[in-house]
Amino acid sequence: MNAQTQPKMTMFYFDSLEKIRDYDSFRVKAVYLSHSESQRNDGRPNFYSVIGHLRSGVQFQYPEFPVADFPSESYARMFAELCEQYIKDFPAMSQTA
Repeated sequence: MNAQTQPKMTMFYFDSLEKIRDYDSFRVKAVYLSHSESQRNDGRPNFYSVIGHLRSGVQFQYPEFPVADFPSESYARMFAELCEQYIKDFPAMSQTA
């Protein structure tokens, strides 16, 4: 799939805002669909993924997991910052009890 046929959409990998509290930090990662994609797209990623780092005590197979994918880096960074602010302003209930 090249950049002209790739849909420009946003994907969220959680079903409620409450799930964001399972993470303690977020980062943005550029994603290429394959090694050759970077050459065909002039080095531009296919999309940007917001990766959340799970809090200690959250049971999951991996310490990090994608939270959302965005077609542009600026949208991904803005969402990551919003997530950081959300977990800072509304910490998980287990931390405040």
